[in-house]
Amino acid sequence: MPAGRVKEIARAKGATAAGIAGPGELAEFSRFSLAVSAYPQGLSYLKRSGLKRHSIKNWNLDAASVLVCAFRYWEPGMDYEAALKAVGDPAALLAGSGRKINQPGLLSVPGSKISRYALSRDYHLVVKEKLSSMLAGIKAELPGTEGLIFCDTSPVMEKELGRLAGLGYRGRNTLLMSGELGSYFFIGGIALDIELRPDRPAEGSCGACRLCEAACPTGALAGGAMDAGRCLSYWTTQSKEKMPPEIAANSAGFAYGCDICQEACPLNKVPGAIAPGFEPIKI
Repeated sequence: MPAGRVKEIARAKGATAAGIAGPGELAEFSRFSLAVSAYPQGLSYLKRSGLKRHSIKNWNLDAASVLVCAFRYWEPGMDYEAALKAVGDPAALLAGSGRKINQPGLLSVPGSKISRYALSRDYHLVVKEKLSSMLAGIKAELPGTEGLIFCDTSPVMEKELGRLAGLGYRGRNTLLMSGELGSYFFIGGIALDIELRPDRPAEGSCGACRLCEAACPTGALAGGAMDAGRCLSYWTTQSKEKMPPEIAANSAGFAYGCDICQEACPLNKVPGAIAPGFEPIKI
C-alpha cells in the first residue's frame, strides 16, 4: 500500500494532518533522558520503560513504519471566553469527563480558566477512537496488516516522531510547531507492520522569537527547554502535591492546564503569521 493512500485514510478518518516516520532509533532520546532525570516526582512515570522510547521497535517489535497524525482542537479566531462560558461550571466539566482536579482551590476562584484542550471530551478517548477507525480502514484495504495505537500514554516519543513525519518542528515552548497548524493539536499514531516510504523530517526554528518565554508567568521556559517544576500545567494536571504559593500567585487564572505560552505564539493567532526572526517550516 502506498504511503500516500495510508495518509489519505488517516485524513478521511479525522486527522488534520498525517505523515510517515521510520522505525529507527531516535537521536532525540539522549536529550529526553537528560531532561527527564531532572523532572519532579509527579512525572516519574516518564522514567519508567525509558529504553522503549529509544525506538518504536522497542515498544512494538513488528513496527516497520509509523503513521503519525495531528488532530487540531483550536483555530485562530475562535473565542475562548465564549467557549469557556458555554461549558458552564469548569469543575463539573472536568469531573464529568473523568479528569482529576489536582488544585481545587484554584478552580473554586470565580473566573478560573481551563486549557482549551480540556473544553471537550478526554482527548485520549477521542483520538484513540479515530486511530482505531484508521487502522480498520487500512486493514480493509490491506488484509493482514497489524498495528499498535498510541496517544500520550504509551512509551513513545510522539513529538519527535511527529517531527520526523514532517508534521512540525520543536518550538521554544517545547511543543511541536507547525507553520500551518500552530501548536493547538494533539498527536497520536499507529506503529504499523508494513513498510511505508517515510516523509522528510520537518525543519525550522522559532528564530529570534522569544514571545512564549517572555509570556510564561512562572519562568518555566528558557532556552528552548522547560522547567517542569515551574510549569502551571504540570501543577494543575499532573502533581498531587499542593502548588507552591509562588507558582499559585502567578497562575494567571488557569486552574487546569495552561495555554499562556501558546496564546503568545504568533502561529496560533493568525494563520501563516510570522514571528520576529521566525524561520518558516520546511517540509
